[in-house]
Amino acid sequence: MTDNVIPLMCRHNQAGYYSLADLPQRGSIADDCIGTGWDELDEIWRLYPGQFNVVTGLAGSGKSTFLLNVICNLAEKHGTNSFLYVPENEGHIRQKLELIWGVRRGFEEFCQSQCFVQSSTPVAYSDKPHTLSWVLDMAVKAIENDQCDLLLIDPWNEIERAKPKEMLMTDYIGQCLMYLKQFCRAYNVAVIMVAHPTKAGVEKGKIPSLADIESSMNWFNKCDNGLILHRPDHGSSCQVISAKVREIGAGRRGVCHFMVDPENGQFTPQLGAVMP
Repeated sequence: MTDNVIPLMCRHNQAGYYSLADLPQRGSIADDCIGTGWDELDEIWRLYPGQFNVVTGLAGSGKSTFLLNVICNLAEKHGTNSFLYVPENEGHIRQKLELIWGVRRGFEEFCQSQCFVQSSTPVAYSDKPHTLSWVLDMAVKAIENDQCDLLLIDPWNEIERAKPKEMLMTDYIGQCLMYLKQFCRAYNVAVIMVAHPTKAGVEKGKIPSLADIESSMNWFNKCDNGLILHRPDHGSSCQVISAKVREIGAGRRGVCHFMVDPENGQFTPQLGAVMP
């Protein structure tokens, strides 16, 4: 449907204006959710079209590696196609994914038709930093041409650099997250954004919260699901904490424990999730 076509059910030719009787209603989120490939994690986090996820944690906690594990699981279990904008990892993303994929069959098929990467490499030294709008424009092409269902943007601070000098950071974040949520719903895809906590949020070794991310409560307020990774001393054990769940059926607040293989980055869940 083109932008200038008004749905027939709208009243008085006013786009988006309905009688209550004709207002389109969303079905059950639980019916649309898909699992992560780990039953233990599914107790606290599941994905669905139109969902905006925020993932945070201290440097070295394994956020990127954990999400690459999830992408491999979704591709194998559900045939999910993913779009990745991962500036910090794009130079070795194939090697990391191959190690995580492990002994499962079909890695080459996954590389060719299920995983797509938008490079952040500039054409010239004077190129301006990529904005969120630019990343989402590239994602639209991936959705339309390669049927991508999941977008991973990792990390936020690569996009933060495009903030106008005169704009307050919290206002910039609020604007960006508003666009992200509109994008999720308009294209019916799930988006995962990785964002680091501020230094104040990691003082004295405490586990950061969603409210500790990049100087703005918008991260907590705007996300549908929020996850925190905690990996003490960069060891082999990692907690995945579900700190926010907006929709019934998309998980619950709680903690799932993982063991992490330092050789290949594979996450393995331990027992079931622990609810608060």
